[in-house]
Amino acid sequence: QVSGLKSITSKHLALASQIISFVHSLIPDIRRVLFLKIPEARKHLLMSELDRVTQDYKVHRDEIHTKLVQIMRERLLANLRKLPQIVESWNGPDDNDSQPSLFAKAVTKEVTYLHRILSQILLEVDLQAIFRQVVQIFHSHITEAFSKLEVSSPQAKNRLCRDVQHILVCIRKLPAQNFSSEPVRNYGLLDEFLAEKFGTKVDE
Repeated sequence: QVSGLKSITSKHLALASQIISFVHSLIPDIRRVLFLKIPEARKHLLMSELDRVTQDYKVHRDEIHTKLVQIMRERLLANLRKLPQIVESWNGPDDNDSQPSLFAKAVTKEVTYLHRILSQILLEVDLQAIFRQVVQIFHSHITEAFSKLEVSSPQAKNRLCRDVQHILVCIRKLPAQNFSSEPVRNYGLLDEFLAEKFGTKVDE
């Protein structure tokens, strides 16, 4: 309401983060200039105040990054709630669809969109920090949901395998450096699920 925006988007949050980062980067120079100009008796108070402001900026920026991760988590959970209904059709004898499910398409589309928006605005170090958390959320939540599915027919198992592979291909492309010690990029629980359930894997 104060900003005049009807809704706050991921782009707005990313821009706010960059503004905060810019001001934060100026504080050391401001500190040096003021240190030379102000009386000795007031230097300690000023330095303490600048330390507090620096920390406030950092906390605010971290909160924005947490909100961006939360947005992606909420979108994933919303799509996961639709998954059981989607899976019901998989066990039917007439299910010959060779494409990933609407669930797999939706979650990969949304995380790809978030990546595209943020990569245009944020610094690489911030992008990496955010998507390490997003990749972790994808691995944990999707693996948990897929593990609970009842898929019995061969075509249903094929559909599930196809969805896992589709999502992992997307995960591989996200900037989450050092997410895993494995040689495969962004390797995690969903990879283990694919290997255990279907005896296959998705490479780089």
